[in-house]
Amino acid sequence: MKLQKLNDALALFLTTFLLCGVAIYNGYPLVFPDTGSYIGLSDNYFRSIFYNFFLAPALWAHTLWLVVVFQSLIIAHLLRLVLRAIFGLTSPLALLGVTIPLCLLSNLPWFTGFIMPDIFTGVLILTFFLLVFCYPQLGSGEKIYLIILAIVATVVHLSHIPLALGLLGTAWLFKMVARKQHNLPPPALWRTTFAVVLAITMLLANNYRTYGILTISPGGYAFPLARLLADGPAVKYLRVHCPEENYTLCAYLDQLPSDSNTFLWLADSPFRKVGWIYGYRHEGQKIVIETVLHYPFQVVKLTMWNTIRQLPLINNGYIYSCLNTPHPTDAIKAYFPGDFGAYAHSRQSQNTLGLSGFNHLHLLLIALCLPVAAVALFFYLKHRRFLPVLLLVALAGAYILNAFSTAALSGPHNRYGSRLIWLLPFFCLAAIMDAIYNRKRQT
Repeated sequence: MKLQKLNDALALFLTTFLLCGVAIYNGYPLVFPDTGSYIGLSDNYFRSIFYNFFLAPALWAHTLWLVVVFQSLIIAHLLRLVLRAIFGLTSPLALLGVTIPLCLLSNLPWFTGFIMPDIFTGVLILTFFLLVFCYPQLGSGEKIYLIILAIVATVVHLSHIPLALGLLGTAWLFKMVARKQHNLPPPALWRTTFAVVLAITMLLANNYRTYGILTISPGGYAFPLARLLADGPAVKYLRVHCPEENYTLCAYLDQLPSDSNTFLWLADSPFRKVGWIYGYRHEGQKIVIETVLHYPFQVVKLTMWNTIRQLPLINNGYIYSCLNTPHPTDAIKAYFPGDFGAYAHSRQSQNTLGLSGFNHLHLLLIALCLPVAAVALFFYLKHRRFLPVLLLVALAGAYILNAFSTAALSGPHNRYGSRLIWLLPFFCLAAIMDAIYNRKRQT
């Protein structure tokens, strides 16, 4: 028994180390301009402060490497739980057999080593699935841990709220449909519902405490506003109603950019001139609401089109050098001065990561995984093993939900699809390892 525990601990340690591999290869954790907003404990008007809290131990340790280790350990442990509870794989070699190719060939370590809450999108989906469909297979400590992890995964990024609500609503619908299907595992939904409700309550309470506004995000309106302007309906609404409404933005109607990022972040954009995210909240919210009410079919059509555009966006173009930009360079210099040399000389900062080669590798893996997933689905249906079938269906549904929620809120971006796509090769590798171990048992 002691030897088994030692082997399990060693496999978990090695898996964690492998998941840190891309950050080690880079010479420093990967960063994004938004990373600077998550460093420090000051409230952010348009992002969740709870990922800032997750980064807080790094402030005390004076290095962002601690975040990479934490994120990698969370994923390593979660992968082990999924392999055991869904595929019946308990061997440390099975964990390593899945993790090693996953780290070498997929984009998973590019997110465990990324100082952004994006790794928690996959954590949210796997945690929800374990709590809903695998609750009896979990130990008491694991149940408490997964509930806490589900709350954290939901609350660290605002785009996770609609995703969590969509997954939860789908699970409740599945429970109603599958009530009379005795061969399907009965979903346990109350704990996951509690996790989502508590996460939303935490966001509401924090924003009310800080800004006196009972809202999930005081500045969240800015992203759909930018999207509706870039796609056209909001511009159409303003052209018709500016004479009577006299919005401040009307003075810049002919200067509105057709790109949402330019509208949001450019230093001299019209949005900055009218007060930006903090100062334009009341008029901005009204423009969003009125645009949707006046042109509902056009907004729905554009949202569906943006969702379709989002689905294939899984490349790593979101990774680039931020060294000569204030975000996150200034925050790293201020909070982690001992890290700044490593950050400045990292492959990312020097543009020597070799992203094109890795991108082709990741896309090739996804192309290979699609037929493997289809074969695995057939195999599990044939043998009436419904947990892996439900997992694959849940992953596909979550990917579509993620594309829909991000497209509706802020528009297509290659980061949003990339943060979830590693779940497909994970499923395929787990299915292959499952087949190998089943073959061994039979012989």
